[in-house]
Amino acid sequence: MWQNALATAGWVLAALLLARLKRSQPLTRIGVSAKLPFAHAVVAGDVVYLSGVTAQADGDPIRESDSVEQQTRRVLRVIDERLSRAGTDNSRVVQAQVWLKDIGRDFAGMNAAWNEWVGDDDKPTRATVEAALAKPAMLVEIQVTAVL
Repeated sequence: MWQNALATAGWVLAALLLARLKRSQPLTRIGVSAKLPFAHAVVAGDVVYLSGVTAQADGDPIRESDSVEQQTRRVLRVIDERLSRAGTDNSRVVQAQVWLKDIGRDFAGMNAAWNEWVGDDDKPTRATVEAALAKPAMLVEIQVTAVL
């Protein structure tokens, strides 16, 4: 009986030590500025969380004449840059969330650019929904989570 209690105590101690170790891992915040209310990315342990990215994140304005393919390619270039700054790349993306201004009109075009980016072997899980985006000319926003 005391052997079961000792084994249980050992497991509890191990779990507490592991939890403490995980809490002590630093968070790395990338792309923090006084101008933005969020970080571009946060690295927590071996997971990289990116904020949502729109085409204007590359520093160029969004135009009403932009196609969803153009905006998606711009978004994915910014995502590539942010993943690289965090120490990973698009082959390590495990989850993505895509918001489209008009899913009926833009789903195929966004998918064309997306499929070029992920290739055949590195496809993450993904959800794509229609949403009102922050500016009228924005057609797509993408957020990803990756591992190191």
